[in-house]
Amino acid sequence: MGEVVVRGAAYGVGAAVCVVVVTFVFQEHDDRIDLLEATTSLGLLTGTVLLLTGLFFWACSIPEILRWRDFFTTRAPNELVSIVAPSLVRAGVFLLVPVPVASGLGGLVESAARGSWLWGA
Repeated sequence: MGEVVVRGAAYGVGAAVCVVVVTFVFQEHDDRIDLLEATTSLGLLTGTVLLLTGLFFWACSIPEILRWRDFFTTRAPNELVSIVAPSLVRAGVFLLVPVPVASGLGGLVESAARGSWLWGA
């Protein structure tokens, strides 16, 4: 499970960098705040649901966790849970990593002085 979480976190760091870059593409102050609030709330909600679902599936299929390359070797529909579990955990971690970055940057942008580069146009 450690490799799955580390890879998801690495992807999440890349997503956090993208959020920071896209934030400064928007010139209007309200647009920046809306983007960061939406990123925070949607990332938190979706990431939590995916992570908890993935952990549940992982616990259900603990004796044998499969990879996507093992898709055609499955013999029963319930074995697909063993394939989906790592993907859901990775996606959940991927979505949860940018949440503190977006939340912190949102607080900075919201409290910035009017007319500063952080405030926007």
